[in-house]
Amino acid sequence: MAVTARDVAKKAGVSPAAASLVFRGKPGVGDETRERVLAVAREMGFEYSAPSEVRRTSTLQLIIYKKHGKVVSETPFFEQLTKGVSDETYRLGYHRLSISYFYAAEHPSEQLKSLRSTKCAGIILLATEMRATDVAQFERLGVPVVLLDGWFPSKRNDSVVIDNQRGAWQATQYLISQGHRDVGYLNSNVDIRNFLERRDGYLSAMRSLGQKDFDPAKAIVRVGTTIESAFDDMSAYLATGPDLPTAFFADNDIIAAGCMRALAKAGIRVPEDVSIIGFDDMPICQLVYPALTTMAVPKASMGALAVQRLVALIKGETTGESVRICVLPELISRESVVRLPTNA
Repeated sequence: MAVTARDVAKKAGVSPAAASLVFRGKPGVGDETRERVLAVAREMGFEYSAPSEVRRTSTLQLIIYKKHGKVVSETPFFEQLTKGVSDETYRLGYHRLSISYFYAAEHPSEQLKSLRSTKCAGIILLATEMRATDVAQFERLGVPVVLLDGWFPSKRNDSVVIDNQRGAWQATQYLISQGHRDVGYLNSNVDIRNFLERRDGYLSAMRSLGQKDFDPAKAIVRVGTTIESAFDDMSAYLATGPDLPTAFFADNDIIAAGCMRALAKAGIRVPEDVSIIGFDDMPICQLVYPALTTMAVPKASMGALAVQRLVALIKGETTGESVRICVLPELISRESVVRLPTNA
């Protein structure tokens, strides 16, 4: 397993923030501590840019990681995340935000070499499509790293994420409050952490009903992550003649839109026959008919929070704790959910 700056800090008996100051040649630690950290780094084989190689920089780096590109794409969701990062970068006095894509399947060593040449002050890593094992290669770059839209139980990186489980639970509870006890789930067939957490939230809400006959295998419909693939998969599901629930929670708005189109083509009305609630609050919510009820995510604020945490790490203004900042989605009620009669 690759050695990280946190591993060096732990063995040297210092905080990760102190170790970061050492590796970047910054003041704020004593000579004895500095020598101890550097000696441990050499002993453990930790790679870092020597202080003489580190130049003063006002550049932050946003790395958009693509493992497969099935979720991370040029959508308004990720555009607003990026805008939040960009606006806060300049507001806090950093003169440049370098944005680069990292493609997991395309010569990682060459891409890492290019990243090292930028000599940035710190990295915000869009972790939506990442696995825990993908993170170490960025930790070895020797600058602070903050994860955005992703976190991993086995890692101690600072992160800014959506409270997906709470949001999905709230969305499903909203459907239940509208009289829907038979609620299905339009589940992405790409298993990223965001969707796995939303699945947990949905299941938690459904189990709260105490229905002994609730069968997740029958309630969950697996569909693709684009409008076209969600439409195709939902159409195939509908062709089997299933007993439809009275409502669906969808992993995101794109999936909801594709499935709404499939329902319409099959002559099934939303919300009269089936209600639907999405997640993210993307512009498509108000372009589909009927307008989509959804869980709004403060996307720009997430980007800004990631920058604020990264700058605190760069300046050594933390006490070495690792934090996971969760933003809460907010219910936006529109026209795709109908309230059932109390005797339904």
